[in-house]
Amino acid sequence: MLELQAVSARAGSFRLQDVTLSVAEGESHAILGPSGAGKTTLIETVIGFRRPESGRLWLAGQDLALLPIEHRGIGYVPQRLALFPHLTVRENIAYSLKARGISAGEFQKLARALVEASGIGRLLDRRPDTLSGGERQRVALVRALASAPRLLLLDEPFSALNQTLRRDLWWLVKNLQAERGITALMITHDLEEAFVLCERVSVLIEGQVHQSADKREVYHRPATVAAARFLGIKNLFDGVVRGMTSTGAAVEVDCPALGGRLAAPVAPASEPPAPGATVAVGIRAEHVVLRDADHPAQPGERALIGRIEAIMETDTDTVLLFRPDGGAVTIEIRVGQRVVRRFRIRAGLAGIAVNLPSEDLFLIRA
Repeated sequence: MLELQAVSARAGSFRLQDVTLSVAEGESHAILGPSGAGKTTLIETVIGFRRPESGRLWLAGQDLALLPIEHRGIGYVPQRLALFPHLTVRENIAYSLKARGISAGEFQKLARALVEASGIGRLLDRRPDTLSGGERQRVALVRALASAPRLLLLDEPFSALNQTLRRDLWWLVKNLQAERGITALMITHDLEEAFVLCERVSVLIEGQVHQSADKREVYHRPATVAAARFLGIKNLFDGVVRGMTSTGAAVEVDCPALGGRLAAPVAPASEPPAPGATVAVGIRAEHVVLRDADHPAQPGERALIGRIEAIMETDTDTVLLFRPDGGAVTIEIRVGQRVVRRFRIRAGLAGIAVNLPSEDLFLIRA
């Protein structure tokens, strides 16, 4: 549906560099990255607000360079929503249709269905300044979808809302996507939002795509250290590749911080790093497990003994900082409150057994 090939664009002194990605028809794709990564520059280039310096863009087989903005068939929900304050909700929804020259008969049925699905029927005769933040978000979404666009672009539209409202709107968007087969490209810095709403994710950092893949692949096996750091992975340790295991399913790596030689699985459809290559050995905090006599180690786990350096409670779980005996690094562990109670975890507790399942380890080439 949407194809970007080596697209570069400039916004002041910032440059988007050689971005290549694709969004299949009916797919929801997230551009995930920190502030200043170039996410909005990318969206503006797709819409046509910004002309690319190089590269090609196609939508449904059409070269976007040959199409004016109003003929691209793109629905857009910007971060600031851009609702017209002097128009009612009904008039705001109808405005984009008039601008594109679409007759009332063509969109009336779809608009009614969207209004019903979003629950904004009672708001149609009100103006935007009388609406709550969540209501304005719903209106902006309906306005973008009412002209049946070929592609929906979402530019961090939920970032100003509280968590409860955001989750309500996530459900609305997911339901609309499922019911209408919407093709969507969304930019966000929120990991959970991207994971909930999208099938595929591209990680954009400092104007460059570091990884573009299925969301689970990106989440569990980031391709670069920068991507891993952005995804919140703190457990990254230096290692040197020694070769493949006898089965050929894993790579043997010397990693002093994690107790010596260990095996990490080879990522699907990728070439394993060569012997002697420097890598980062990583594992997500929630994949590190605590062990005791009642919860013995499983095959393929690297066992470490050490102490709990610090504890930090969040709204949903607890983060532990664990230091292996004789080690100079700490390992971040994320567990539920029940695990903390079961193991009677406290800061300073020594003799704790921590295991790293080899299947959850991943390697990043230096």
